[in-house]
Amino acid sequence: MKRVAVVFLVGALLTACGDGEQTQFGQAPTPESVPAPESVPAPESAPAPVVRAPTARQPESVPTPEFAPASVKKIELRDVNPAEVVSLSLKRLGFPAGADKVTPSGAVSDALLKNGMLRFSTPGDTGKDQEAEFEIKSGAVTSVFHVLIRSPRPTSAEAYHDSPGEDPPSPALTVDGLGPNNVMTDAPLTFRMQGISALDLKDNSRGQITAGENPVTFADLRDFWSFNPMDSSFSISGPAMQRMLGVLPNGDFVMTLNFLSKDYEFAALYDIRVIKTETRLSGKLLSEQGDPVTSLAGRKVLLKGPNTQIRAVAVVDANGAFAFKNILPDVYFMTLSDLHYPNVINTSFPIYKGSTQAHVTMVVPPNLGIDTGARTAVQRVAPLGSSDVRSSIRQDGKGPPPRNIPATTRASPP
Repeated sequence: MKRVAVVFLVGALLTACGDGEQTQFGQAPTPESVPAPESVPAPESAPAPVVRAPTARQPESVPTPEFAPASVKKIELRDVNPAEVVSLSLKRLGFPAGADKVTPSGAVSDALLKNGMLRFSTPGDTGKDQEAEFEIKSGAVTSVFHVLIRSPRPTSAEAYHDSPGEDPPSPALTVDGLGPNNVMTDAPLTFRMQGISALDLKDNSRGQITAGENPVTFADLRDFWSFNPMDSSFSISGPAMQRMLGVLPNGDFVMTLNFLSKDYEFAALYDIRVIKTETRLSGKLLSEQGDPVTSLAGRKVLLKGPNTQIRAVAVVDANGAFAFKNILPDVYFMTLSDLHYPNVINTSFPIYKGSTQAHVTMVVPPNLGIDTGARTAVQRVAPLGSSDVRSSIRQDGKGPPPRNIPATTRASPP
């Protein structure tokens, strides 16, 4: 009897919350690899920089940038996270005298050479790994650096075989109807295995939505889906999706799909990470006088949740406003960032369970080298590092109840 088992790995990489000047390594642009210098300070939270080596999970359907000609050596950099500003030492990249020009391509559109550093801003998470390249020129020398932007919340499937090498390749699963980052909406949902047809999967197949380390079942998909014998697919209609969403709380879930043929000759198991949320986070940049900061249009606001692993980017508009959709409850870290003054303004705040609308304001001080509209005689140069700024958060959800911690008597030391 032939049995195929497929498991989608849904574990995401927990990434560091803080940004900052991150020193990362590639190989120096010389015919032979040059060992990295030994002593360059890096933030405590940053892992030891390494050259990226092949890993088990390879990027799937990643847009490929225009690659360099064969005569130009392409050098791998360490993987980076979405929604962060990265700073790399040009000296450690092989340009001790600095460089003249950088041209980004692929997933990164903005890069800057300043103060002996290569700085670039990564895009928000798309649920898939993304790629970028940087062509750096210094006089007659041209080098191309490649970087992988690894998704901490992959939405694409990966297969795991119980008996590698013995079973044929597992069929890929196509899921139509999920929103960005696998957000469940009231749109119809369809599950279809590629290359599979005319299999009677109706009676023995199962599906459920669970959450938690010790999984709790919130919905049985057999109560909502229907089987199409023409292509052996399962579908959940729009009205059925509305009913299913009505029984689900907001949160992060695992959707498990166990397809089994009537004759037990075919079996496939799939897991996919999905979320249900309608929470919208809006924000505004204000001056110390409480006026909207209008001089930062086009700058980026980076949002990171350490537990949800959400990493998103919003663009500031002409009124100093920005917004994020589909936010899960967590304590978030928010950074206003640009390449000239990276990571100089940071704040953090919670999003409570039950919140559907939240609004955060960040006060931009006038002494950070940024024009806030304040009537100051001199705009001082931004300091190194980062600066926590005043902020406030309003939301319609309720926070956890206060804890009553009884006082205890401590004995005096002898």
